[in-house]
Amino acid sequence: MQFALPDGYNLNVEEVGSGFPLIVLHGGPGLDHSMFRPYLDPLGDEYRLLYVDERGQGRSQRVDPATLSLEVFARDVDLLAESLELDGFALLGHSFGAIIATYHATELGTAGAYVLSGGGDSSAALDADVTASLEALGDNGKAIAQSWEDEKTVETDAQLMQLLRDQSPEVLRHFANAGYGDFDYRPKLKNVDKPTLIIVGEYDPTTTPRAARVLHDGIAGSELHVVPDAGHLSFVEQPDDYLAAVRGFLGRTAK
Repeated sequence: MQFALPDGYNLNVEEVGSGFPLIVLHGGPGLDHSMFRPYLDPLGDEYRLLYVDERGQGRSQRVDPATLSLEVFARDVDLLAESLELDGFALLGHSFGAIIATYHATELGTAGAYVLSGGGDSSAALDADVTASLEALGDNGKAIAQSWEDEKTVETDAQLMQLLRDQSPEVLRHFANAGYGDFDYRPKLKNVDKPTLIIVGEYDPTTTPRAARVLHDGIAGSELHVVPDAGHLSFVEQPDDYLAAVRGFLGRTAK
């Protein structure tokens, strides 16, 4: 469903369930909310899930990529809440969505609670983590690195889908240092004063447990949950554990 934001932009949002609103931000950039479904849908038994296609992505209105930034993506969360006349909401972001959610938490702080799923502390540290993971892959890492070069000239949906088939979650490295990224949240984590859950896969090679620990140590009173035997898509690999952690946290904090 398309929602007209107060600035006139048309944002695609899919709703599931009812209850306290939970705005959900997908990874990428270049993906859409479908990455979460049906895995997070059971949360709709207790919450009003608002799956967002971030600005310029999925079924949302296309824009000049030069107009996009972490600030723009984060402010769209508040514009959506304003458009829907929400009295309150929680915010869950995964991967690039978690990077947006962390910007929101450190700069805006209007959500009642935050779930940072597979997030990052800084683009430089993320790049170092991914470099180490690629080196560990050996020859298998070369196709991923080449796909980042190919991203610079992608023009069609077919080309995009081929890139996504070639890439693993390490694609985030490209955006962490070009265009959408260049972030360092570490000095600002102390500003977060809302309940926060940091959740990460035990073997996530991209948004690593190292990064999760930095976020946890920097955000006072935050909770850290490591999903066992899971990589970057922990909500797909271990959905029961992931959902239990999110439900427990929101049950205590999202009012």
